[in-house]
Amino acid sequence: MNKTYQRIALCSLSVILAAQLSVNLFFADFEISVAVTLLPLFLFLTTDFPLPATTLCAAAGVFLMRLFLSFLRYGDLQVAERLFPEMIFYISYGLLLYLCDRLRQKKAAGYRILLPFLVGIDYISNLLELLFRAGTDAFHPSTQLGIFLVAVLRTLVIACVLLVFRQYRRILLRREHEKRYQELLLLISRLNGEVLWMDKNTTLIEQTMNTSYHLYEQLKNSPALEEQARSALAVSKDIHEIKKEYLLIMRGISEVLDQEVKSDGMYLDEILNVLKNATVRLGKDSGKEVSVSLHLPHRLYTGQHYAWMSIFRNLFTNALEAEKSSYVQIEVVQNFSGDNCIFQITDHGPGIPEENQPEIFCPGFSTKINYETGEVSRGLGLNLVHDLIKDQFHGTISLESVPGKTTFTITVPKTTFTQKG
Repeated sequence: MNKTYQRIALCSLSVILAAQLSVNLFFADFEISVAVTLLPLFLFLTTDFPLPATTLCAAAGVFLMRLFLSFLRYGDLQVAERLFPEMIFYISYGLLLYLCDRLRQKKAAGYRILLPFLVGIDYISNLLELLFRAGTDAFHPSTQLGIFLVAVLRTLVIACVLLVFRQYRRILLRREHEKRYQELLLLISRLNGEVLWMDKNTTLIEQTMNTSYHLYEQLKNSPALEEQARSALAVSKDIHEIKKEYLLIMRGISEVLDQEVKSDGMYLDEILNVLKNATVRLGKDSGKEVSVSLHLPHRLYTGQHYAWMSIFRNLFTNALEAEKSSYVQIEVVQNFSGDNCIFQITDHGPGIPEENQPEIFCPGFSTKINYETGEVSRGLGLNLVHDLIKDQFHGTISLESVPGKTTFTITVPKTTFTQKG
């Protein structure tokens, strides 16, 4: 059974079952239910809905189901003639709805344009069924008013369900956009951190190039070392070319990020909540449960949100990677002291050995070694954090660590932030 037949069977069955919830109106065998509202809802809320086939199956199914239930109750099939007109209603409703939808498609209009026509479709279909049941009595004013009100009410039900689905879709879309926005923030933050790291390395490249050239200057006047001199000059030229390409890459990334980095800022609690969610997901991927508690008594706003994201992201990631157990606990506490704003970021991992603490902010230092692969972290995270706090925010960062508790304390001027709330 292919997917189209499965959809026809499932949708028809939904209509058949819903039709069993009905009330009698006007005549003993004339039953009103909301089952028929499923047809336009399926049409509006799904793509390529097989309306004609579903209508025919539903009409036959409703008739057979009522006939079966009547047989169970009364033990005969004499009611078949009285139940048959209900098939007229479903077939008429489905056919008129199909024709209106074809006209809608020709005009390339949305489904909402069909809502007013549903009242007429419902009314005409009920009228045809009543004509089969009661002849000209179907034109009695009270009966006409009744089937018109039923048509209006059922159409209102359809409109309300569509409105609920529309709002639900908006909520899902908003959540998806928020998730993508958070991921974009993290990505830009990481790229911004990489550019800062690359900028630091330009000095090292320049120094290496100068060292190589000076070596060439020392060797070129010695005939015995002529080959080594040429090699030193070649190395100097190669490094110069690498430097040019390196700077071009930096400039390209910087230009891409420039507009976004200069965009409106963010509240610090929003930054930390984005990082909190990201760290929880990262921990889950590595089989760890992460708890991040935030104590932020002051609402702080910053225009340099990517720099702060880089700072806190590095500290959170370090705490996650350092923890050997399956549970990671991180706490962030913010307070004011005089003219300074102070952050304390604490984790309860194994701690940093005392002999390593003086070097923890030095470039290239790392305690993260994968003994299975031999991979060593490049050790730039905390150095980058240190330089951002010192150079960009004119602050300091210090460390206190013992087994079971490590606290990084960041101190920056209050003027770094705008306090709101």
